[in-house]
Amino acid sequence: MPQFRLDQKIPPQENCFTLLGPEAGHALRVLRYKAGDKILCLDPAGTKIEGLIEEIGEDLIKGSILKRWPFKEPSIKINLYASILKTQAWEEVLEKGTEIGVAAFMPVLTDYSAITLKKEDYPRKMERWEKVILSAVKQSERNSIPALNDPRGLDEILSQDLKGEVSLFAWEKLRHKQDRKFDLESVFTNLNFQPLTINLWIGPEGGFSEKEVDLFLRKNVKPFSLGEHILRAETAAVVACAQVEYQAKRALLLKSPLG
Repeated sequence: MPQFRLDQKIPPQENCFTLLGPEAGHALRVLRYKAGDKILCLDPAGTKIEGLIEEIGEDLIKGSILKRWPFKEPSIKINLYASILKTQAWEEVLEKGTEIGVAAFMPVLTDYSAITLKKEDYPRKMERWEKVILSAVKQSERNSIPALNDPRGLDEILSQDLKGEVSLFAWEKLRHKQDRKFDLESVFTNLNFQPLTINLWIGPEGGFSEKEVDLFLRKNVKPFSLGEHILRAETAAVVACAQVEYQAKRALLLKSPLG
């Protein structure tokens, strides 16, 4: 069943919901929802509700809450720091990343970025990117909406302290190296089994520049290999997220008291 985004957080004691704007319009005019139907909605805090539609209007749905599922913090959170790509490829990163559970998208301007953005372009671009993310949230029935940060330069981001226990960057020059320390399995060997935040960096077509790699290493962002083949940037982002999540969850499971 499709789910729709509410504009405001629903307090735990609230027993009614209101869906407004384009979301309500889509439900009413495209999907033909009517009074008496049940509907799934997601609020900004990640609480999912099943509601009973009792009143409809122009871009307006009101009703009572039948069930609710509070947001459960995941054991693994991935902040994806991805170099901005050309439109179709970038939107694919946002869409597929949302589907597989990325917690936050951090658009990065790198030395080899395929496009350049002016700050006056940010609002228009961000609005479009948020629509792509929301569509993917609906399609995948996620219980949370990934955060989306404004684009920033790599130097600016790394000049601040990254929030996360592990920071990694995919480096294509490692693809022929046999050293196991560059395998993701080895990277996660010494992790605790507590909830974990991972900062994952993916470069553009052409990868990161030597200057950027040097900066990563000085900031203790660890390199890892995605295998023997060169991947397109949008493919690398999805593959890296999936591999990192798998290896991190595997390591946490093995180190848990029940592992």
